[in-house]
Amino acid sequence: MQKYDDNKNKSGMKIIFMVAQMMVLSVVYIFVYTSFLAVQYSITNYGTSSVMYFPVFVALVVFPVLLYQYRKMFNAGRMLYATTWMMGTASLTIVLLYVYIAQVTG
Repeated sequence: MQKYDDNKNKSGMKIIFMVAQMMVLSVVYIFVYTSFLAVQYSITNYGTSSVMYFPVFVALVVFPVLLYQYRKMFNAGRMLYATTWMMGTASLTIVLLYVYIAQVTG
């Protein structure tokens, strides 16, 4: 008879969370890439300044830092908070990029 070991469940959840983080990161980076293309379009067609790249660059740099913080939160035992914050931040980043690009190209 085997004894129940919760460490196997924790290690499995860590792997699932890391895979989820990679998927969320790829989705956000797809929107970041599209935003870079939209800003480039705006610069060539509307003559806007290249400073318009800055908010998109900030999203590119800050989002992985936040994911790292959420992984530390997850490893500390606050799994639900980390997952909720990860999904919420990803959604907010995508919406803010969409609103920014709608204003830049509009």
